[in-house]
Amino acid sequence: MAEEIIEVTIWPDGKVEMRVEGIPGMSCLATTGDLARLLGGEIEAQELTAEAYQDVQEQQQERLWQ
Repeated sequence: MAEEIIEVTIWPDGKVEMRVEGIPGMSCLATTGDLARLLGGEIEAQELTAEAYQDVQEQQQERLWQ
């Protein structure tokens, strides 16, 4: 199983930046949304990576071939 990583950076001005790796499909949105709420902020902008658009089943098939 791929390692799931959420990297959180809190800038001096209080803005929070999150980068997600290893979470397939759009489930990353639920994960980061919950974290953003816990940090007391709202999401001003988001940029999805190619991994977010990858189908979960497609990723599972890739793991079988590795």
